[in-house]
Amino acid sequence: MTVDHGMKRARSKDQKAERQAMILSAARDMIDEVGLDGVTMGALAKRAGLAKGTLYLYVRSKEELYLLLFIEAMDAVVTQFKHRARPGDSAAQLAHLMTLNAQTTPLFLPLYARLIAVIEANVADEPLFAAKRRLIALGHEWGAHLAVVTGVGPDQAEPLARTITMTMLGAAQFDISAQRDPQGLPDDMREAFASHAFAPSFEPSARLILEAVMSPRRQG
Repeated sequence: MTVDHGMKRARSKDQKAERQAMILSAARDMIDEVGLDGVTMGALAKRAGLAKGTLYLYVRSKEELYLLLFIEAMDAVVTQFKHRARPGDSAAQLAHLMTLNAQTTPLFLPLYARLIAVIEANVADEPLFAAKRRLIALGHEWGAHLAVVTGVGPDQAEPLARTITMTMLGAAQFDISAQRDPQGLPDDMREAFASHAFAPSFEPSARLILEAVMSPRRQG
């Protein structure tokens, strides 16, 4: 794509949102090709058809870019859960649905694995606080629906949501090591690294947590 150094800065709220959406779309395409570690702001600006200085008006760092992409992914996970999880679902069904949603939402797991230590730690306060407000709101939305479908009481709703969220975060972090090429591992290490994969780590853990709080008649 040709870089348009004369492209004017977006002024209206709609123009800014459109420009940011274009940048995020270009970023997703680039990540598909070179992975998260291969993205550079210079290459992203070129792909988006922007001068590098113009790009920085909308996204000030690679970590801020990833934070915005994670918000999109989290929004998709919450939306899917609200549409698919229903009262009457068993602990096993809910755990499987959570696992499937996380695995099939593009970029959710790799960004979640890096969210705290890598992404949020390297984002300036203003965009970080704005992003955190949005993520907190999404978390409350997800937790509220979780309370409805599990039938837990008000005193258990927040601890349940937090416990499952932290379990998912840990499983996402372990999943990174499971992505190593097994050909580069000693024979006695391959099974250990493979066991860190997200689904076998998270799903049984989430099921146990849910079974502990859901009434016996709900646990099919």
